[in-house]
Amino acid sequence: MLDILKLTIALLMVSAVAGLAIAIANKQTADKIEYQKIQAEQQALNIVFPEGTIIKKQDATASLPDPYWTGEKDGEIIGYAFKGSSKGYSSDIEFIVGVNPGGTIFGLTVLSQEETPGLGTRVEEVVSKKYIWNGLFIKKEQDNPWFTKQFKGIDVTKDIGISKSSEWHTMSEENRKKLLSSNEVSAITGATISTQAVCKGIKQYAYKYLSALKKNNGIKHNDKVEQEKP
Repeated sequence: MLDILKLTIALLMVSAVAGLAIAIANKQTADKIEYQKIQAEQQALNIVFPEGTIIKKQDATASLPDPYWTGEKDGEIIGYAFKGSSKGYSSDIEFIVGVNPGGTIFGLTVLSQEETPGLGTRVEEVVSKKYIWNGLFIKKEQDNPWFTKQFKGIDVTKDIGISKSSEWHTMSEENRKKLLSSNEVSAITGATISTQAVCKGIKQYAYKYLSALKKNNGIKHNDKVEQEKP
């Protein structure tokens, strides 16, 4: 009986020490994780708005339950950015999309995802860095992932088509223009579900916000400057 009591006390002590260590570690890393999230968010906003845009964060309202951002140039609002997520094949794909008031996409960036490696994860693929053999024969993309880059110019107020003929980064400029004129994007080979998730998510969130903003045309925006894109 005494041995059992000693073992129980020892286990309780070990559990208490382990729990305390985890709590301390979480406390020490929480601020760093939050800082990294803020930095990633700010970098994403620089991608989804045109150069020279003054970006301001707007508070949530009754009709717009989540925060969003306005982009201004010369004192005029040229567009909005919204954060959303959509269920992919094996994870939620979180993104930020920037659009003009008419619903045309300025830019899109993926904030986080845990899709299937080598397939759905390619929503963040930069060809020249991830696949050397592609980089040898295809013009290198030095800036944004090819998958998100192709959304520039897509209209979220219309159906977004998905082409499975070939991937955008392998297309000629002429075929890219044809794809855009049809309001289509190219699917990632072997990851159609991830492609569909992104298309569905940006249309859902952007259209929802634009509709609410249009209905509440007199909505007041914050004057506080969040950041200015260089």
